[in-house]
Formats: sequence, C-alpha cells, structure tokens
Amino acid sequence: MKTCLVILTLMLLGDSLLCADADSKPLDDEFLRSYMAGEYDLIGRKADSTATYDGHVTLRDEGGVLEVTRTIAGKTDKCTARFDTVAGPDRIPVLRMHFRFDENEYDATYRWQSDPDNYPRFTGYLYRSGTKSPGLEAFFPIHN
Repeated sequence: MKTCLVILTLMLLGDSLLCADADSKPLDDEFLRSYMAGEYDLIGRKADSTATYDGHVTLRDEGGVLEVTRTIAGKTDKCTARFDTVAGPDRIPVLRMHFRFDENEYDATYRWQSDPDNYPRFTGYLYRSGTKSPGLEAFFPIHN
C-alpha cells in the first residue's frame, strides 16, 4: 500500500512540474499570427450601451506584426494587435488592440479558442476612459 502511495505521489509531482514548465514558456507569436490571419464577421455591443453593431475584421501577418482592419457601418479603422497574458501566474493568453470607433479611442482585450473546424474564434471586452459597462465583441471566421 505504501508503495502505491509513493508511486502516485511521484506521478502527481512529476505531472505538476511538467505543467509548470509548459506555463513558463513564452507565447509563439509567429505561429499565432499565422493561425489568426484571415477574415472575420464581427458582432458587438457598444460600451455603456445596449446598442449593437456588426462588421468585418481582417487580420494579416505583415512582417511579424498582426495588422488589423476593422470595418463597421462603412467606416474603416486600422490598428495593430499584440499578444499578452493576464491573470498573473495563470498567464492566460490574450490579444490586445487599441483603435478608434464612433469617434472614441478604445482598448480591447480578446480571448480566443478554436471552433469545431479548427479556426480561431475571438470574444472580448472593449473599454474607453471612464467606461462603466464594457462593450462586447465576437469575431467569427469566414470560411472561403
């Protein structure tokens, strides 16, 4: 019985050490830029409002920078996106953007996951200075 307990303890300790090592590795920006590049439908809700909107987002890897083109209600804004992590030691990967929308400056933080066809899908919050209720956005890949 003691032998089984020792083996189980060693297995759990080894597994936690492997996971800790994986968490300490930096994000692979080059892979992520390539994976995320593409065309997306955008659905959103404005900050401090119940007003909704839709549009189009294009992500392109241009020389090691993720270039973003956002088109909403016929108005186009271009910005860049950067990879970051949140939640302290949990290091949850996110995509951050800063852009103009409706004559205001916004910061946005998006989390991504793979959809059933292995395309990225994004959900995020939009903030501007003094925001009481953040805006929401979701990007859905357009399959060509």
